[in-house]
Amino acid sequence: MRRGLSAAALLRVQEAVAPNARVVRVRPLRGGISSSVHLVHLATSTGEREAVVVRRHGAYVQEHDPLASDREYRLLSVLARLYQPVPRPLLREPLNSVFDAPTVVMTRIAGRPLLAPRDIADYVRQLALALVNLHHLPLEEFTFLPDQRADIERALNPERAPNGDPLQEAIFLQAQGLWPSVTSPRRTLLHGDYWPGNVLFRRGTLVGIVDWEQARIGDPTRDVATCRGDLSILFGLGAADAFQEAYLAAGGQVSHLDFWNLLVATWAVREIREWATVYPHLGRSDLSPELAEQRIRAFASAALDATIQR
Repeated sequence: MRRGLSAAALLRVQEAVAPNARVVRVRPLRGGISSSVHLVHLATSTGEREAVVVRRHGAYVQEHDPLASDREYRLLSVLARLYQPVPRPLLREPLNSVFDAPTVVMTRIAGRPLLAPRDIADYVRQLALALVNLHHLPLEEFTFLPDQRADIERALNPERAPNGDPLQEAIFLQAQGLWPSVTSPRRTLLHGDYWPGNVLFRRGTLVGIVDWEQARIGDPTRDVATCRGDLSILFGLGAADAFQEAYLAAGGQVSHLDFWNLLVATWAVREIREWATVYPHLGRSDLSPELAEQRIRAFASAALDATIQR
């Protein structure tokens, strides 16, 4: 029943969240790639119930960003204080704890990712509005976050250049060539991985934004491009364009969007087969790896054509 959380870890959750309660159920939350996530249900002697989320960062994050859980805990604290729809952090634990990984325990938001909405127009409008609200938060609240430029320099390092796939080679070289001329007139909080799998809905209404380990300070267009790429995989290029229009209509601003689309494509095309394993767990069994790859390659090709024709 514990699905990877030891008895000692569950006891630590209980002591931190509700000392007089008992753990009644534990289940994994599927869909994550970089972390192991479990939902822990507790019950008090009076019958009251509470559920919390235990998020343990995986090996890649531990190796490449060992301070991610500390930043995520601090960031969630700030965002909750600013009335954003995020979980409230309850506990953070280091690598050498009973959780065997850097861990953040947080409140549960009663919602789930929605990857098959009935009304796509309203769906992308809500996604866009929530992102605009994030990008309008006061920047001075987030000075402890890293700058995105270091991530981009690393992503476009010549040593990471792909080999063997003409499309991957072309988008990488084009993004690499454009990067020195890209200016960012605005700097904001970035979620860093803003896609529908990290946004929770309840009865068709957006209620939460989760998975903040990649948050940065930088150009908000990066978040827009990230979501555009994933929307193109889930619904096609039309949904990606509709999201962009909704973001602008809600007061968002973009700059050098063609470059950011290309940048997103440099890893999306490479990693799509791994990403595609998540879609069936999130209600999209129709989205095969072949179809997902076809759609992200169409997104990448469109981004490449736009920069060449400019």
